[in-house]
Amino acid sequence: MSDVLRVRDLSAGYQPELAILKGVDLAVSEGEFVVLLGPNGAGKSTLVKTVAGLVPVHGGSIQLRGEEISDLPAHLRLRHGLAFVPQTENIFARMTIRENLQLAAQILPKPARAERIAAMMETFPDLARRPGTRAGSLSGGQRQMLAVARALIIDPEVLILDEPSAGLSPLMVSEVFDRLRDINARGTTILLVEQNVRAGLEIASRGVVLVEGRVAHDAPSDALTNDPIVADLYLGGHQKEAQA
Repeated sequence: MSDVLRVRDLSAGYQPELAILKGVDLAVSEGEFVVLLGPNGAGKSTLVKTVAGLVPVHGGSIQLRGEEISDLPAHLRLRHGLAFVPQTENIFARMTIRENLQLAAQILPKPARAERIAAMMETFPDLARRPGTRAGSLSGGQRQMLAVARALIIDPEVLILDEPSAGLSPLMVSEVFDRLRDINARGTTILLVEQNVRAGLEIASRGVVLVEGRVAHDAPSDALTNDPIVADLYLGGHQKEAQA
């Protein structure tokens, strides 16, 4: 598989003299589902926001399909096929479900808009049942579904999500993750930041662990789940419990 997203020696942060990311290397292959893990403050959200064009790059490279995008503003990265779902403020609460999708579809050629909105309604049937409902009245899980649907309107090369499970009940986390798994199975490449290590490794094919702005581990999900060092640090001694 070819790399659809490639990050090389990336240094980034909100202030030039205070880098949060310190030489990060990351490759995501076409159709892959990668989860970013690590302790609080490791740089996970900073990494995906930098890739999305929301945090300044101090050094290194970000490439999409081999094209350098490090200097592109966020809205042009979207047009190149890089969709980002932030953790918060990812929908317009006063608009209806349909209006949220219509607004997201404005980036598309006019003939394609209705077709893509219809495709999102088919992908998210819970939204399709209530298109006139104001987004602000939706549950947390439904809001996340709408945020993902908005991002998928453009049929992106890469879908990036920053902790979509934050604040959701276990039932809603399972529902959101099941839908992400389905989206990935249909061919969309996904890069996900997730604080729940077990849940992240269960849904993704590969895990990348950041520690203090650097990549500490990069391996298939099964390997990380069964790695005693990773288990002790991030899974609460999961490996030891499994052997007990």
